[in-house]
Amino acid sequence: MIKGIASDLDGTLIDTTKVLAEAWLEALKSEGIDVKYEELYKKTKGIASKDIIRRFKSDSNPEDVIRIREKRKKNFLRIINGDYQLLYPETLDVIEEIKSKGIKFAISTGLSLDLLGDILKLTGLDKLADAVVSADEMKKGKPEPDIFIEAFNRIGVEPKDGLVVGDSDNDIIPGKKIGAFTVFISREGERSSLADANITNLKELLKFL
Repeated sequence: MIKGIASDLDGTLIDTTKVLAEAWLEALKSEGIDVKYEELYKKTKGIASKDIIRRFKSDSNPEDVIRIREKRKKNFLRIINGDYQLLYPETLDVIEEIKSKGIKFAISTGLSLDLLGDILKLTGLDKLADAVVSADEMKKGKPEPDIFIEAFNRIGVEPKDGLVVGDSDNDIIPGKKIGAFTVFISREGERSSLADANITNLKELLKFL
């Protein structure tokens, strides 16, 4: 029986994957780092911001990380300013339904703390999640399992009684490592051969509960 869920954020609960890729692209280009959009969009899902920077700037130091992340944040907030809808239409209803069943709901995200707080408040997720864990709080980000272990610990659920949902194998791999039931979500029809189940809409999560 599922007692708790640890969910990815970007691309799973909120529709920001492409916007974040654009924000990263601008930030990296301003540093003289030429990266293709497709590489950013497809290869950085779920990855901690500090690890994204190190991937494209291998000699980066802590000051580089702070500076580039701040540029990315400013770019992101500028792009979404206005009527941009961050939440997928079903997100809030599904989380409320999950919690109505007595199931704890945690968010495990690669997003850095500086941007995470703004997003949670803008979407109202700060009022619904029982716990939120950022990769900034962990020594190792996804695909290592630390962030999911911490999420289940904060909601008082053993991973074997938990469900991990995300839109990348960087979510599925750590979920499998800790013995959780894993669900891969793709609204574009992609599938993960590693996941225990594949879905195209968050509403489909409810059938596993």
